[in-house]
Amino acid sequence: MRLCVVSYHSSPLAPVGAGKSGGMSIVIRNLYRGLAQSFDVDIFVRGDGPICQMGPRFRIIHVDRRDSYEFAEEIMRHHSKHQYGLIHTHYWLSGAIGLLTHGLLKIPWLHTLHTVEILKTIPRDKARIEVEEEIVRSCDLVVSPTSQEMYAIKKLYPDVQVITIPHGVDVRRFTPSQNGHSDILFVGRIEPIKGLHVLIDALRYLKRDIRLTVIGGQSKDDINLSDIKSYAAGLEVEFKGQVNHQELREHYHRTGMLVVPSYYESFGLVGLEAMASARPVVGFVHTGLRETIGNDAGILVNMNTRNLARAINTLASDARLRQRLGNNGRKKALRYDWSNVVRQYRRMYEKIIEE
Repeated sequence: MRLCVVSYHSSPLAPVGAGKSGGMSIVIRNLYRGLAQSFDVDIFVRGDGPICQMGPRFRIIHVDRRDSYEFAEEIMRHHSKHQYGLIHTHYWLSGAIGLLTHGLLKIPWLHTLHTVEILKTIPRDKARIEVEEEIVRSCDLVVSPTSQEMYAIKKLYPDVQVITIPHGVDVRRFTPSQNGHSDILFVGRIEPIKGLHVLIDALRYLKRDIRLTVIGGQSKDDINLSDIKSYAAGLEVEFKGQVNHQELREHYHRTGMLVVPSYYESFGLVGLEAMASARPVVGFVHTGLRETIGNDAGILVNMNTRNLARAINTLASDARLRQRLGNNGRKKALRYDWSNVVRQYRRMYEKIIEE
């Protein structure tokens, strides 16, 4: 059976940590690499490159079409040749493609939102909210990474079918090391929703010297990055830019904790990477971190700069607490190993195709 996967705006081949490439690219690359052991997988992305053969049964197909209708037509052309068993769209821009193909393909349509615009706690895009509502009402199944998000979607749209399967982490890449550090790490694109300025404000409250390492590039342009660098003047903050996953592993080893000060996180993949590395996580309780970190792999607080500062100070002052929370996180992260997540997806896909 062959799967049709649409990732219109973000290629799993793209470097992670800047532009449009983030956790979703990591999820799609790892998830479908694993599923290609059981299915033939075609991932459609926007771009002008050749078809990239990632493995015997795993292809990335670049479609050099900015027009959504032409992009949908390219999927239809491949379907007429390969007869896909289902289509799974990722993110709302891909869901818009799904809206165009759904009535024509006559196969089950699954959608993963990755971020839900209406649930964000910052100013929202009304047009995007309308499109996402049409997507979730039109597709056959919404796949959510957290129960928290699933219940929120069900509350908004009671008739929509939603299930929860979490994202995963590579527990062989991200491994524990001795935690004797009190420095802090931020990993993410430099954009307002990630809350890096909130973390910098929190550092000003701390009555101790503490070093912050920032991993990640700007989201769309240099404005946010230059502004945040100016805002951090006078503090011990080092901006490393984008790093590859091997380098990121070393940064987790060198830090005492990860801080995720985002206004909104649907899941928080970096939190899971830190857990796998036996590093405690500090963040906000209203985000998707609540489901992975909980109250035993870090400290989650109500969104407030002083609360964030107190949580950081608590961990920076207590090496034993960092060690205990980090060890708890590692044990929990093992349940999220990609092999377990792939198994859940495989069962879901097989059931849908059989029905």
